[in-house]
Amino acid sequence: MAAPSRDRPLLRRPHVRTTLAAGLLAASIVPLGAAPAAADHDAPCLESEVPGSEPLADTHAKDNPAFERMHVEQAQELATGRGVKVAVIDSGMVGIEGLDVAGGLAIEGVNPDTRLSGHGTIVAGLIAGPRGVAPDAQVFDVKVHDTDDADTTQGERGLSSAGIAAGIDAVIRQQPQQQFDVVNISLAVRDPDPELEAAVARLVDLGVVVVAAAGNVPVGTADPGFAGTPDNDADVFPADYPGVLAVSATPPGDESPSAYVVPNLDTDVAAPTWGAVSANATGQVCVVDQVATSWASAEVSGVMALLKERFPRETPQQLVARLQATTEGAGALEGAGGTAANPWTGAGVVQVHDALTREIRPGRQGKVETTVQEVRADAQAPPAPERIDLFGTPRAILLWSGLVAGSLLALAFMLRPLLRR
Repeated sequence: MAAPSRDRPLLRRPHVRTTLAAGLLAASIVPLGAAPAAADHDAPCLESEVPGSEPLADTHAKDNPAFERMHVEQAQELATGRGVKVAVIDSGMVGIEGLDVAGGLAIEGVNPDTRLSGHGTIVAGLIAGPRGVAPDAQVFDVKVHDTDDADTTQGERGLSSAGIAAGIDAVIRQQPQQQFDVVNISLAVRDPDPELEAAVARLVDLGVVVVAAAGNVPVGTADPGFAGTPDNDADVFPADYPGVLAVSATPPGDESPSAYVVPNLDTDVAAPTWGAVSANATGQVCVVDQVATSWASAEVSGVMALLKERFPRETPQQLVARLQATTEGAGALEGAGGTAANPWTGAGVVQVHDALTREIRPGRQGKVETTVQEVRADAQAPPAPERIDLFGTPRAILLWSGLVAGSLLALAFMLRPLLRR
């Protein structure tokens, strides 16, 4: 069994916000029994917010810069994830307002009744919460661990590759009844595990889209850019296994992602996370103020739910091909093995509206045969097509026939006196 990755929960904040977020959080705590604070604050999404935590006011944020960059709102005019079901393998979720939970289970050895981490709830909210990517999709809760700092003496279970594998097998057993379309695994371990690899292969064979986090920079790294060359390739599982859609995260602006996420040549796409809106396990509406692949993979699972609704007959390979062919960045992966042109962003940053609207004809195995760039509203209109007269030729024949006939009649009239002699 592989050891759990200590960088899985690392959700590093851009430097300009680290101190500010902590100060705002402290200022927003109210005495027990008092009404939630009404003052404006960020209400950050925190794994440490669990049932029983002190109540905090919802975020007042109206904008969602992460979704704006991906054009999620425009995409939701075409699809909202209705009829699509997403299994969420994580720390367990809390039913929040507006989240359609189809059911849930816990693997053996994990208490199904406790929620010691808000990670799974934040993930579910990003996928299908009322302000998530696919608000009409259903989620199914698969709890595989309690918390990263699990106290094993108290029966708590931490993250492990064996736990993820057990969660995958639970999803496979539930598939005949639940009919999952997407499986989200916003988790990662750093050591390969044959048991986990085999479980992932069985899951991929079901014909579902499997989405996983591509890996964050480890906590406590003195120089976050130490692995900042394209030749570096971090081992992150299950994201690195065949058939898995590996998702990285990208910071706002022009900041380098190397400070937050590891370079991974198996990365397929990236998504911005800063400013996305979800919910803490207390029910509080919160804002993501972190750059992390856990949140990015949740967003992309929501995107795949939109694509599945829009193109219900297509295979997972076809849906992923649409996603990669329409990114803001390098485009589809290169080579037979799908090598990433950029180990931090893969094919590029996801563009949801383009993925739903571009004219693309991917083959059953995901090879894109045709792609036509979407016509922008501000683009110059093409010239009007030349009007074709379907009766042009018959009309010409009739005209010349009439002229000839008229000429013959005139000639006959003129020759008539001569013929009488």
